[in-house]
Amino acid sequence: MGLSWQLYRLICLLQMLATTFFTFTSLISLFNSGRGYYFLETLFFILMAALAIFALNLVNTNYPDKPVAGKQKNVFNWLFLVNFFLLIFLFGLFFAEYRSLGFVRSITGGSLFSLPFGFLVPLLIKTAVLIFQLIILYGLFNLRRELYRNFFVNKQFEFEDGAVS
Repeated sequence: MGLSWQLYRLICLLQMLATTFFTFTSLISLFNSGRGYYFLETLFFILMAALAIFALNLVNTNYPDKPVAGKQKNVFNWLFLVNFFLLIFLFGLFFAEYRSLGFVRSITGGSLFSLPFGFLVPLLIKTAVLIFQLIILYGLFNLRRELYRNFFVNKQFEFEDGAVS
């Protein structure tokens, strides 16, 4: 397995950890406030974790030459489509966090980077989750393309192994 796919696996693991953390914080907020927004947030983070788990499973079981087929293909297609809605949600979180930092910046009168690091941590974490989600989406596309290419183009049949001279 190449270095790029090992890094992809690491990103999937980091995304699973981050989304699991956000799932639990959303659940706690849901139970504390009872607002429906936190239910949707919990659901979206669960779906992000499921996508990261599926991507990791796909790399581990199908790489380098087993194509996505059957039920796995159906799940792949649905999660791939749902991922676009998850990206919209993550962009919304990113811009909401950036906007709240803008309010803090306007109160303090300084620039965004003159704020204490503790104020920037939530923005940095949400930016990392957004970037990881984009990488997972792009990686799933490339992985599926590479699996099919390796299966159909580089496939050798049994009778080709021992060619008669």
